[in-house]
Amino acid sequence: MATENKLSDKLLKSLSGKPSEKQLIMADGRGLSIRVSKAGGVSFVFYYRTGGRTSPPVWLTLGRYPDMSLANARKVRDQCREWLAMHLDPRNQIKIEAKRSMRPVTIKDAIMYWYDNHAITARKEHEYLIKRFDKHIFPYIGNMSIEESKLHDWLTCFDRIKKKAPVMSGAIFLDVKQALRFCRVRQYISCDPLGDIGVNYVGRSSGIRDRVLDVKETADVWSFSFGNNLLNIASAVNQRMFVLCMAFGCRQREARLSTWSEWDFENWIWTVPKEHSKNGEAIVRPVPVGIRQWITNLHAATKRSDFIIGVEFSRAGVTSAANRICKRLGHDKSGLWCIHDFRRTFSTTLNDMGADPYIIELLLGHKIKGVAGVYNKSRHLNKKLKVLNMWVSYLNALAGFNNNVAELNKEVV
Repeated sequence: MATENKLSDKLLKSLSGKPSEKQLIMADGRGLSIRVSKAGGVSFVFYYRTGGRTSPPVWLTLGRYPDMSLANARKVRDQCREWLAMHLDPRNQIKIEAKRSMRPVTIKDAIMYWYDNHAITARKEHEYLIKRFDKHIFPYIGNMSIEESKLHDWLTCFDRIKKKAPVMSGAIFLDVKQALRFCRVRQYISCDPLGDIGVNYVGRSSGIRDRVLDVKETADVWSFSFGNNLLNIASAVNQRMFVLCMAFGCRQREARLSTWSEWDFENWIWTVPKEHSKNGEAIVRPVPVGIRQWITNLHAATKRSDFIIGVEFSRAGVTSAANRICKRLGHDKSGLWCIHDFRRTFSTTLNDMGADPYIIELLLGHKIKGVAGVYNKSRHLNKKLKVLNMWVSYLNALAGFNNNVAELNKEVV
């Protein structure tokens, strides 16, 4: 093991201010050294690599002696080694620490640090987070120093949200709590004022939903969305979203962001790219026969748009539309459904109908666990098509539609 703490204050004093013929470098241990200039200036430097032995070495100047003592230099060295263990570059972290010492880190600074360094890559959909913070957090406590903020300040802020939207308050709280924990672990902040409280203090957790549309509700939704032939009317965007999510059991994000480049009309296949997929893998679904004419008509109506539904639709817009239509159809007596509940209805009903559970999971876009997920790369297109054809026929029967959908969905001029 390499010897540590080779240097001493006595040695540094003897070297400081003493001119020499050449520059000297003397090691203290664990990456810390001193660099002595020809003029006798003594600087503490930290030696490290960021990418293993093959990466170029970095000589990071920590400070000058005697402005920085040997004891403090060793503390900074140890801190640098901790950063490296967390895969953080000491050069960047020292700048962050210096900036923080000049200006206190605000609540907005901390949340945006988490957003820029984690949420923006870890969350498939992250834009709505900023809108929430801009509306509910930043105007009230965003400019407050993290170090000076008190639990009372946070609770007052969340109580304001909870009065009208307790579930929203709980969701924002969980995001903020994750943000502060991320900042503390990365040593961007040193305290966590929310560390001792849970979501029940500030709102209500959304919990695990179990809403499955019953037979009548399913028939109503399919009749409303698929039976109304309004493909060239702006208000039909909701119907388009409902048809896609109900017919395929897909996530609203997959339908909302879908473009015509994902659709193969020759083989009648819809491929959701991995960028839009929650599991990070492409999802391949055949188009059931019962909606192919509807898809053809939709293409004629929206082919000039980037999105197959015709417009860029936000996540919040989808949620708002679903709530509004649920109430219009009189389904809210059993609790508001959301578009994600279509997936649960899709899975539950198909399983009750005897469809292959493995194929249902593939259609839902779930990642298959275990050996099957590693080795079985078949797309099972024929089996998927059989299940989807059965499902769309079932929906048409519920709504009282003739399964000759080409006749039902005549193109609207």
